[in-house]
Amino acid sequence: MNKNTLTFKQKQEAVENIFKQYHRAKLKLYCLENMNYYPQISTSIIRETKNHYNKSVAERLNSRIEDKDELRSLISSFEIIIKALSPDSQLIITNEFVEQREDEWWVDFYSRATYYRLKTRALEEVLFYLNIT
Repeated sequence: MNKNTLTFKQKQEAVENIFKQYHRAKLKLYCLENMNYYPQISTSIIRETKNHYNKSVAERLNSRIEDKDELRSLISSFEIIIKALSPDSQLIITNEFVEQREDEWWVDFYSRATYYRLKTRALEEVLFYLNIT
């Protein structure tokens, strides 16, 4: 699919979906980093049961570490792409998709026509760097 054959709305939807992955990755990483690996024991509800886990504690911890590494790598990839954008594209992508600011944040920076021209370019740059062309 050629990026020039996409409409503005299709480009925007594609970039929105891509940045949903970024936000999910940040949230998952936050949850994994703040997860309590050593649960507290409530002595009032201790019962002797036979719990059979498919994975050992070490395997589960290793899996979480691998998950965290993959999430950090994904987040880093997004940040590298954002840094590679032109200054105007960086501003637009950061405000629109990373920080998700209110609808008309751009009025202090651009006229309406300039904003939409630059936003189209910013969307195309992101799609280019993600090799969605």
